[in-house]
Amino acid sequence: MRDSIHKLAMKLGNNPRVALIKMIQGGLIFVFGVLILMVADRVIAESLAQEIMALFGLILAGCGVLWTLVGYLSMSILRIYHMIKKKD
Repeated sequence: MRDSIHKLAMKLGNNPRVALIKMIQGGLIFVFGVLILMVADRVIAESLAQEIMALFGLILAGCGVLWTLVGYLSMSILRIYHMIKKKD
């Protein structure tokens, strides 16, 4: 288990460009989820469809936050871990 976490940290912290792309993608997914929430609130009449659309937007926004968090951690903490543990 510890070895697999170490391999994952080395893989994620190896490329800051990919981490930045993940952060941008996560931010865009979050904004799209919030946009869906706003459309469900303002445009669609009160019904079960409105609630389902709002739930979808909430799930999408949450996934965007998690994806941004993965990118941020890859850029900062895992990058530092990668530099410390890198074998010369």
